[in-house]
Amino acid sequence: MTPIRAELHRFTPRLAGRARPTAVAAAVATALGVFLAPDAMAQTASSADLQDLKSQVEQLQRKLERLQTQQTQQTQQTQQTATAPASAVKPASAPAGNAPSFYAGPVKVTLGGFVELLTVDRNRNESADWASNFNTSIPYPNSHNYGLSEYHMTARQSRLQALAEGPANDRYATEAYVESDFGGAGGTANYNESSSFSPRMRHYYADVQDKTNGWYLLFGQNWSLVTAEKTGMAPRQELIPATIDGQYVPGFSWLRVAQIRFVKKFGDRVNVGISLENPAALVSSNASSGAPALASMFNNPGASNSFTTGTNISTDYLPDVIAKIAFDPGWGHYEVFGLNRWFRARNITPGQQGNVKTTGTGFGGNMLLPLVPKILDFQAAILAGKGVGRYGSAQLPDATVNPGTLGLEPLRGYQAMVGLTVHPAPEWTLYAYAGKEQVDAQAYTVVAAGKTYGYGYGSSLFDNSGCGTEGVGSCAANTSSITSGTLGGWWKFYQGSLGNAQFGLSDTYIKREIFAGIGGDPTTNINILMASFRFYPYQK
Repeated sequence: MTPIRAELHRFTPRLAGRARPTAVAAAVATALGVFLAPDAMAQTASSADLQDLKSQVEQLQRKLERLQTQQTQQTQQTQQTATAPASAVKPASAPAGNAPSFYAGPVKVTLGGFVELLTVDRNRNESADWASNFNTSIPYPNSHNYGLSEYHMTARQSRLQALAEGPANDRYATEAYVESDFGGAGGTANYNESSSFSPRMRHYYADVQDKTNGWYLLFGQNWSLVTAEKTGMAPRQELIPATIDGQYVPGFSWLRVAQIRFVKKFGDRVNVGISLENPAALVSSNASSGAPALASMFNNPGASNSFTTGTNISTDYLPDVIAKIAFDPGWGHYEVFGLNRWFRARNITPGQQGNVKTTGTGFGGNMLLPLVPKILDFQAAILAGKGVGRYGSAQLPDATVNPGTLGLEPLRGYQAMVGLTVHPAPEWTLYAYAGKEQVDAQAYTVVAAGKTYGYGYGSSLFDNSGCGTEGVGSCAANTSSITSGTLGGWWKFYQGSLGNAQFGLSDTYIKREIFAGIGGDPTTNINILMASFRFYPYQK
């Protein structure tokens, strides 16, 4: 029995006990606009009974409309699932379609999340937990950690989720989504790429959807619009690497930050969106030994009443702006986007104080191709420009200080990734990713008091002579590139009335290269092996 028929079946006896059948028929006919025969209309109920019956019929109409809307949405979801790429069958960060729901008044609440036991085994010690550092924490031989491995067991990536779908009408729908884990970083928390403040907020946003005109407005904290999608441009359809590591893989472009976003859909194939997102410049300002300090201010320690004093807050003055177009022509999903950033530093030289502003720009694209529907997907992504390092998993710098202007000079660079996802059987997901992030040098030479000094990022005057000797010498080690390869998979070994349980295993190899300086440009590397046991109590 369909929900609509069940509602009618439940409602009929209530009407029968309240008034004569002919009066009931007249009320139903009046409310629903059905013309009855003149002799049936001749008999009338009392005005009080009639008004009461009209009210009940109107309530029934509203319930039926809601049931019809739910059936339509379920049909659309089923059709989308049947034609979606294999990696798009289950959203990576949203409650599954079969997760339990309940109503809190008119609001439908759907729960999600998982419990995880994660083991981390790195052949070099980063002193990191569930999220690896793909850049500066990969040690060189001068560090004692180069000769130490690292092992942890942790449950901090365990996740809690809830989706609240508000009342809807023929035109508008509303929802709110919250997602949290236990990865807060305490005194060094920041929002450079994602929020690490405690309690840790991965996502918390609301959106309003205009179903008639095909647009939605989202505000709160969510994935950046730069992040690749599986289909369209709807929230919770992001194409996130299937890896265990909380930092994903080098070459993957993403943020999870506060934002306000507007997206418009044109037909079934094109989505256009624009997002204003919280800025945070990553600045690397270096100088050779003995060089005079530059009179430039580009960040501040956090105020104790809202941040932590160990957090450096950049002096940005406008949000990052991202615009994106997504295409779904019938085979595959394709995106192109651009972004603009505004940097600011202050010249604090006595008598010359003033703000110095610069801009950074980037362009990129993402695509997802179902090479073998339901079995094999290929994905690729790239972002390139000036001042875009923040968007990569390796967190290369956005800018350095120009000693001439004392402003921030955006660094040119790129980040790129390709991946394959294979589903040889319903309970298996296998994946492989390769990625690279690179940044160009921006070096300056300054002569002061008869001596030559190097400034900026990647200067040949920086001292790398001690990088190869443990505990001895200097190692400036300005990263030029991060290259990586990752293999892994998930095995869903239980799926039933209790939810589902999965085991995952991944192995990532990373090579870190630095700019040549005094002593050359030695490289280093790290291997990261992770194993994960996850239980999804809300997903069958």
